Amino acid sequence: MTTPLKHPGEDGYLTIHGLRHHYIRWGDVRNEPVVFLHGLMNNARYWEHIAERFESNYAVYAPDLRGHGESEHAPGGYLVWAFAMDLRGFVQEMDFEAFDLVAHSIGSRVAMSYARDHSHRLKHLVLADMGPQMAEQGARGIRRSTGDAQKAPGFATEAEALEHFANLYPGRPKEFLERQLFASLTLDESSGNLVFRFDPSIHQATGRGAIAEIPYLWESLEHITCPTLVIRAEKSKVLSREIAEQMVERLPDGRFVEIPDAGHQVPLHQPDAFSAAVREFIES
Repeated sequence: MTTPLKHPGEDGYLTIHGLRHHYIRWGDVRNEPVVFLHGLMNNARYWEHIAERFESNYAVYAPDLRGHGESEHAPGGYLVWAFAMDLRGFVQEMDFEAFDLVAHSIGSRVAMSYARDHSHRLKHLVLADMGPQMAEQGARGIRRSTGDAQKAPGFATEAEALEHFANLYPGRPKEFLERQLFASLTLDESSGNLVFRFDPSIHQATGRGAIAEIPYLWESLEHITCPTLVIRAEKSKVLSREIAEQMVERLPDGRFVEIPDAGHQVPLHQPDAFSAAVREFIES
């Protein structure tokens, strides 16, 4: 598997709490920073098509969460507080005085934990399609997909893998799809297949430990003082309308928007509507 020649965004590496972390930056570093957090089993490159919509006005940062992409694995360390401590270390290393934070899926749980004690650093917070707890159907689906991904044989050829990413990002050029492939997959020497690049122990993020985190995250919302937007995908099986409304009630300065005709992967399903909702919020 060869590295794509065209590589929008600048790669960076930091050591945080003894682990090597990878991130990508798009846009002029002199612009105001906005940080995007990906979901479970994804990586920083997931945000490239969204970064395109922000990089002319912002310095866009997307880290690989621990155990994902090029960031190091941390067996035994995938509870929400560990991810949040990494984010705190990232912010300190980058020397952000204040920034906007946009998070999707499991990244939203990380953002809630971080913002509990650090919302004074946040100009705006966006929590996309994930709450302190998941709708039961969505919780079962995420646990199942995590297990299935660990057992999946992967892709026998790059062509098969490119077809997979073409379905996720319809209409995108081959160079874009190749970057997604390179960031998301790695060669499994035992099978010779391309398999997803994340720590098999990542299932801890959706296991019993995650259930124990639910009361902590609900209570955390009450401590988040910055303006916070809860985004729900209309067809989401992960974030119910009821949980989203309860989140807004618990937040001191909460807002709500629902993106029509989108499932849980709302940045993929409706990138224009998602980006427009985020921009309108953080620029208000």
